[in-house]
Amino acid sequence: METNEEGVLTEEVRAVTEPRQKTVWQADLLGFLLYSAVAHELALQPGSYNVPFGALEVEPLPAPAGMVNRANEDWTSWELVEDHRRDQLYYLSSPATDQAPAQYAQYVMNTPVEIDGVTASYDGGGPVPGWLMVLLPEDGGLVRPLLE
Repeated sequence: METNEEGVLTEEVRAVTEPRQKTVWQADLLGFLLYSAVAHELALQPGSYNVPFGALEVEPLPAPAGMVNRANEDWTSWELVEDHRRDQLYYLSSPATDQAPAQYAQYVMNTPVEIDGVTASYDGGGPVPGWLMVLLPEDGGLVRPLLE
């Protein structure tokens, strides 16, 4: 506060303006791009924004067909990865024996399965791991129904 020529205390009056906002891009818990959102400037902390959890302030990359934006490892930028989230994939659930043919099961994304004694899972982003198949072998192996 200041005093004017007459000795009256005066207060600087700031113009009331609309809060500022900026566009951010929301990712799901696995880092895949979902949609754009709005982050509003914090009234008591100008220059800081209320960015939703899991949103990035960096604009995603243009994604060609078959690719998707995914947050990088430290969630500071986007990277393009292969998108297999809607593909039908299979894995070898029981190898062939002298008494029975190989059995394959349809894979459900993000479901842990045991492959050669090791637990593995795949979220559909990036190259398809070697233990999964896009097409079943032509040897006539049996296919189990979807896992639930």
